Amino acid sequence: MKSLRYILSATLLTAAIGAAGAKSSVTATLDSSYITMGNVTCLTVDIVEPREAHSQVGFLPGTMPAEVEVVGEASCDTVDLDANIRQITRRIILQSFDSGAYTLPPIFWESAGDTMLSNMVTLKVNPVDVSHLEDIHPNADTMSIASRWYDFLPDWLVDYWGWLLLTIVIVAGGVCAILIYQKRIPLTLIPAKKPVPPYEMACQRLNTLREQHYCERGQEREYYTELTDILREYIDKRFGINAMEMTSRQILEHLGANEITRPSERLMRQILEVADFVKFAKMRPMPDDNVKSFNSAMKFVEDTKPQAVEEEAEDAENDNDTAAAPQSNTTEKPTKAE
Repeated sequence: MKSLRYILSATLLTAAIGAAGAKSSVTATLDSSYITMGNVTCLTVDIVEPREAHSQVGFLPGTMPAEVEVVGEASCDTVDLDANIRQITRRIILQSFDSGAYTLPPIFWESAGDTMLSNMVTLKVNPVDVSHLEDIHPNADTMSIASRWYDFLPDWLVDYWGWLLLTIVIVAGGVCAILIYQKRIPLTLIPAKKPVPPYEMACQRLNTLREQHYCERGQEREYYTELTDILREYIDKRFGINAMEMTSRQILEHLGANEITRPSERLMRQILEVADFVKFAKMRPMPDDNVKSFNSAMKFVEDTKPQAVEEEAEDAENDNDTAAAPQSNTTEKPTKAE
């Protein structure tokens, strides 16, 4: 019935071709008339028409079999045959998923009231060979999948572990920054050296001062400035008295109020009196005064040293006495023999 309808349509339109029919033509051919289900083929349409023609080409609505689909157009080429005629070649892609023989409708051509129909072609779609699927195959063995340690973790932890780690780092960094800012955690990039006790530091600096020979070179002012600074720092570190910011009178008052420094307050008074005369009155002391001031400073440090240092010194003296005792006995024996 479809073929009969196409023939009747072509017969009715033949009369409308007229003079244009002698110059125009539409021809349809298939690249392959046999395809397998799911494959594609191209329907090549050759159109010969006048160059000035404004034509429209396509299938008549509702005439294409439902089993055949128009996928798209592969190409469209135009070639001039002479000065007034041109040839248009269009390649239409067809595809079918149902087996059977299908007669394709003619291609309809229309230009300025003139119409033409192409010839009809037949497409045969062969079914897919499924004979090899009729055999029954045994079931495959179960596969053993290697397990990993994080397979036992919750999915949310595996999916968002990066964000959790970043959150922990940010929180820990914020807590450390707060503690460091509040000085609850000391920030020491370089390990601090073991502090030198005030007594030892004062002795070392006094010995260094003696080796400078300031007084021999006439630099008494520098000598007494360094001497008083050593004593002021020693008093600050040893007794917690802020002697570096005090006057000589204030230092003597604090020393007199301290039970440990009260007996040695007179030594510090002698040193400060001479130092104030030298630094402020520009007086040049006698060499004996310089020696006396240095000895007073050493005695002040020795008299006020910590008790532990005194006990260590006494233990060292006892060890020396014990070691020397056998030697004295050996020297007495020859005398008795005589």
